[in-house]
Amino acid sequence: MNNQHADKALVTKSNNLVEARYHFSIWETRVFTKLVSLIQPGDEAFKKYKLQIKDLVNFFGVNDNDAYVKIKAVPDNLLKKVVTIPYTENGEERFLKTGLIAQASIPKKKEGFIEISFHPDLKPYLLQLKRTFLSYDIRNVLKISSVYSVRIYELLKQYEKIGSREFDLDTLKVILGVSDKYRLYGHFKSRIILKAQKDLKLHTDICFEFSEIKLKRKVIGILFKIKRNKNSELDKISKTVEVSVSPLQKEIEKKLLNWGISKQTLKRYIKNYGLEYIEERIRYVVNQQELKAKRSEKITNIAAYFNSIIGKKDLVDYVEEEKVIKKTQKKKAKKADTKKKNLEKDLIQLRRNMEYEEQEKISVLFENNTFLKEKTMEDVRKNSPLFYSDRNKSNEDYFKDNPLFRAAVFVLVKKAYKKEFASIRNVYSSKIKAAEKKLKNF
Repeated sequence: MNNQHADKALVTKSNNLVEARYHFSIWETRVFTKLVSLIQPGDEAFKKYKLQIKDLVNFFGVNDNDAYVKIKAVPDNLLKKVVTIPYTENGEERFLKTGLIAQASIPKKKEGFIEISFHPDLKPYLLQLKRTFLSYDIRNVLKISSVYSVRIYELLKQYEKIGSREFDLDTLKVILGVSDKYRLYGHFKSRIILKAQKDLKLHTDICFEFSEIKLKRKVIGILFKIKRNKNSELDKISKTVEVSVSPLQKEIEKKLLNWGISKQTLKRYIKNYGLEYIEERIRYVVNQQELKAKRSEKITNIAAYFNSIIGKKDLVDYVEEEKVIKKTQKKKAKKADTKKKNLEKDLIQLRRNMEYEEQEKISVLFENNTFLKEKTMEDVRKNSPLFYSDRNKSNEDYFKDNPLFRAAVFVLVKKAYKKEFASIRNVYSSKIKAAEKKLKNF
């Protein structure tokens, strides 16, 4: 089986499962994804899903001599995996920890088939999905050899219609199962983000650009800009496999045949006028229908009406012109909204940077004067019953675990060292005021 012409099969998962915390090898990812694609929309219960090992190797187009051995090892590995799935119950954010598969059987010999049953806990995340789920063509991930690229594809595919998705760096690492790896951002960027960018551009129906969100010089998050990938291998395969009829032509043929235009006349119109011209005339007729409907009138014979206007070159579609004006206004409003959001983001970043420098200053003061830290913590604790109540907790415990206590300590230190902190404030205050003014006048 040539995987270039693999049949289309949809992989459908709930968004919660897409965002679950787990780490797979590439073959674990491939087998699990293929299993999910076997679930049918009408299935109400899990079945035993059978996969021929030889078919899997051919399906993913792999020439790895060890592929058979690796696939046979997948069921054992999946039985040991624990997946952490985020969910909300009565407004409270929680995590479900569960297995992925309930049982499996494998052949004794090298070839044969594996048979796997999903864990019952996964039913709400794979069966009878009505809302908040992801569905994509499995052919998008056939040739991807990086498990992280597959995960990033799924995470971004969720937000394809929105066009962007933002992650803080630590959360993304946890979702990808690499929170204990790539401590240097540069390594994470080159080995995961840039690799995924290359893989998605080459193999999938979406691609992305990204920008880094920084606190001072430290990268703390990533903003992905998601776009439709019109030059992917999958798109090229589709064009060679399917009959060469453009979506526009299909849409025109469907509309005009439905109106009563004969196939012979339709063919002649396409030859004489071209698709874009015919599309404009169809739009004119539709707009006229809408206009007449508002006056409780209608076009009695749409085919005859279309035939009468198809050759008129001087038609002016005032309805369409008004729609274009409204669309342009909407586009400008959206652009203005984006600019406003960027200003808001810049303002937040300035405040973060100022807060970061102040905290750095406090850390230096505490390092140089350990008595200052202890005295300030004790003052805060004595003046607030909230922090004084639990005598089993030390001042350091409160400082480490309680953000309110920490904030109160910072406030006292800033009051005691006004001059030192004034220099930091002076650097940022004018920038913050300017940003606030821009937002106010927006």
